[in-house]
Amino acid sequence: MRIQKLKISGTSGTNPASIEDAAYAHCARVASSHYENFPVASVLVPLRMRKHLFALYAFSRRADDIADEPWTTSQAARLDALDTLERALTDDTVLGDDLMITAVRATLRDCGLQTTPLLRLLEAFRRDVNFVAPSTWEDVLTYCSYSANPVGELFLRLDHGPRPIAAATLIASDAICTALQITNFLQDLSIDLSRGRHYLPIPIDDVIARTRELYRLGRPVASAAISLRVRLELRAIIAGGEAMLELCARRSSKDVRPALSARHIPLLAARFFRLA
Repeated sequence: MRIQKLKISGTSGTNPASIEDAAYAHCARVASSHYENFPVASVLVPLRMRKHLFALYAFSRRADDIADEPWTTSQAARLDALDTLERALTDDTVLGDDLMITAVRATLRDCGLQTTPLLRLLEAFRRDVNFVAPSTWEDVLTYCSYSANPVGELFLRLDHGPRPIAAATLIASDAICTALQITNFLQDLSIDLSRGRHYLPIPIDDVIARTRELYRLGRPVASAAISLRVRLELRAIIAGGEAMLELCARRSSKDVRPALSARHIPLLAARFFRLA
């Protein structure tokens, strides 16, 4: 696990804006160098939001690497590193020369974001370190409330700025984020099982039916964004998630990992325009 530190000569006399620009550029490189099922910030996302999304993604990526990558065999070391990330959110003396942390602090400051969603994400990664397989559907939903739902909340808060977010919008966002997380569990079923992780304690047909319902409940979030471009982005994400869910439902074996490709464009387009 690599931590990129500030390497700007004469930092003490450097314009803080230049340091933050370098930090955001680093986060953009992190985002572009990792494969995700959905783009971190597609061309639809407004420019004003992009660097902040990259910073928040880089934070999540670092925490994920701490929890899962083979940099140590010690659970205690992983948990200690996650604790350090948490302290760094509010204590400038912790990881003060870390480019990712520099960008995240700037995003929290400039966008008026609370640390609460990031703390919930860190809890999800702690649960990954001390993994206990969910035994009920409620356990799955609880895990998603930490691992996925904070991402949607942060996205909406970047879109809304100082405007309040309606409670119904946050509920719809949580439904979509949970559905996307469970869709990812279904897609990566064979990979997770090979790593000794089984996130889905009920029959797969039931998982798919319940996840379809979550998508249905969450669709209104696509029309609740302030920016037209964000509304289009949300429609694209939901369409992609629903299409992937259908591929998971149709696969012949859990050992097959479905993937969207050009031949699925008609399916994606149909779902995208249905959300209009």
